[in-house]
Amino acid sequence: MIQHCPLCDSKGELVHERRALKLGRRTAVVDQEFYRCGSCGEEWFTPEQMDAAQRRAAAQVRQEEDLLEPDAIKAIRDDLQLSQAQFEKLLGFGPKTVGRWERGTVFQNRSSDLLMRLVRDFPDVVRYLAGRHGVELAVGQA
Repeated sequence: MIQHCPLCDSKGELVHERRALKLGRRTAVVDQEFYRCGSCGEEWFTPEQMDAAQRRAAAQVRQEEDLLEPDAIKAIRDDLQLSQAQFEKLLGFGPKTVGRWERGTVFQNRSSDLLMRLVRDFPDVVRYLAGRHGVELAVGQA
């Protein structure tokens, strides 16, 4: 599909470069695919390109900071037999937060990561948080 510049409507050229991408207060240098206008120099991403770049950057930050990977977060939640919304309620996270972590588009902070590790490793923590936040656990979890 041909991409046209949003500023001058000239044909955009597909570019692959390793560049810095800012994620909150962190910056990750990752391979990025985007379009650049040969006429005016404007650069833009398709939604799919931006999503892919953000996933690569979030993965880099998770690796550098030794944070749980998306599959590990999902495994913790699955082991508890909780939906994403129930897991968010259990841990006191905002709506859709766990879904973003499990998709890998964003990464969790160190405190959230530690809380999920505690829930994974200490069943008493799960029971305590479930009682405190009104989350009903599956039989065998309580």
